Amino acid sequence: MVRLWLIVVVAAVAFTVYAVIDCATMPRARVRSLSRGVWVLLVIVLPVLGAVLWYVLGRAPATEPGGGSGYRGPEDDPDFLGGPHGPERHRTDKDQDDETLRDLEQQFRERDRDRDRRPDDDGRADR
Repeated sequence: MVRLWLIVVVAAVAFTVYAVIDCATMPRARVRSLSRGVWVLLVIVLPVLGAVLWYVLGRAPATEPGGGSGYRGPEDDPDFLGGPHGPERHRTDKDQDDETLRDLEQQFRERDRDRDRRPDDDGRADR
């Protein structure tokens, strides 16, 4: 029974500390009902109840400036995808590998040409 109470007390303290930190670092625009200082004091004076009240009544949900809500990933951002004209084709690993292979082949061809043009030890060219 003592273990259970110890676990409950540790969980309550952790929840209260988390709520105090969350309340203290919350931007002013997202604090509802009371001022931030009053909320911090309320969470400290009424540990678990104050934290629950903070999350239910004091913390405003995050919203986007345009009125939408929630996180918008880069795949939903038209600027990231290339603007209003549709998605810009991004280079894939295969495209990059193909380009690297072409560059290497070109370098090998140039080396072969240079080697073929170079005279042998006896002063003659190979071809």
